[in-house]
Amino acid sequence: MSYITKESKMKAVFAFLAFLFFASNVFANNEPATKDDIKLLIGQMDKRFEQMDKRFEQMDKRFEQIDKRFEQVDKRLDFMQSLIYALMGLVFASPFIAIYLRDKKEAEDRKITDNMKGVLFVLREMAQNDEKLSKSLKAAGLL
Repeated sequence: MSYITKESKMKAVFAFLAFLFFASNVFANNEPATKDDIKLLIGQMDKRFEQMDKRFEQMDKRFEQIDKRFEQVDKRLDFMQSLIYALMGLVFASPFIAIYLRDKKEAEDRKITDNMKGVLFVLREMAQNDEKLSKSLKAAGLL
């Protein structure tokens, strides 16, 4: 992992540019650079570094805006994902719910049928002693 900071990169660039400046003066004029030339170069480099810092700040702002947009999209995708999970749960659970409700209804129907059979049994027993009840049950087809 490298621990190169922004400042160390800038210093390296400055040193390289200073070397190029000195080299160009030596090869072009065959004169060494003066202190005024160096101060002028340093001033120009400071201005350029300030411009670069401003550009970096603008890029940081743009990246922050993009990050916010990604967060918004991520929230929307999370909501849609939750909705899809809920719908999938309903789709996969609906057959089991239908089976449960069918079994529950069948149990209720069986209970009602058993009660009706009991009532019919009692009525048939009572019809043996009562002719009017016997005629009524025969007319209804229950005897």
